[in-house]
Amino acid sequence: MIGKQIKKYRLRKGLSQEELGSLVGVTTQAVSKWERGSSPDAEMLPVIAGALGVTVNMLYEQEQIRALEDELIEEIVNTGQKEGIYRLFSLVWKTMLAYSGFDDAKKGFADDGRAPGELREKNGYHYYARASFDDGMVNAKMDTDFGYCFFMPEPEKGYAAFFADQEELSETFSVLAEKDIFSILFYMYTRINLPVSLSQIAANVHLDISRTEELMDRLCKINLASCMPIETEHGEMKSYTYYNETVMIPLLCSARELRDKKVIHWGIWFDRNIPLFK
Repeated sequence: MIGKQIKKYRLRKGLSQEELGSLVGVTTQAVSKWERGSSPDAEMLPVIAGALGVTVNMLYEQEQIRALEDELIEEIVNTGQKEGIYRLFSLVWKTMLAYSGFDDAKKGFADDGRAPGELREKNGYHYYARASFDDGMVNAKMDTDFGYCFFMPEPEKGYAAFFADQEELSETFSVLAEKDIFSILFYMYTRINLPVSLSQIAANVHLDISRTEELMDRLCKINLASCMPIETEHGEMKSYTYYNETVMIPLLCSARELRDKKVIHWGIWFDRNIPLFK
């Protein structure tokens, strides 16, 4: 079991067997034997753990770690959905702060992860917290009335390898830059994910049918809506349903952050040693 853990953390750290052996003072063959089932001497465990950047417990007490994780998840879930979400939000940010090397990851904001409300209410500023490392990043808004947390571990190939290509990105943002597109989006988001007729959309956003149809078809092309023809006694009619609101809402939040002039960084830590885009 220890051998499997050594291999897992060695691969996670991007080390070859030879490199790990060099770090801990043994041969490549010794590391290979460990990973095939032979246990290292007990006095070697702290050295191995240090080279892999883990604790000794993580090398051989995986069941105990899993039990602690289960206990934490149960605690979060049992607090209820609303408070549980804020609890999870707080844990993510505090964990990232702990990785930054801060001695007290709890200082600077309330236990539920939000900035003290009286400060925001006095000056109207918005509180943001950000951390960026080679292995991931987190961006959090900590206002008392509206907080969120965006956490993304960094993939081995880097973030850019998983983005849409530049042509697709340009097309997506050109659609969102269309005049009246947000009037339509905001109206669609007042619906409860039910089909809405083209005429109803046009009437509520005060556009003519042809312009509304053009914009809705463009939203469908970038997967923010879907179109379903419906047969009626007067012939075929188009209806639309919004899609991907869980993608669009974070994008709208990020757009607000980009333009926000009243910002206080309630916590910020930047410790990247490699370019953001590889």
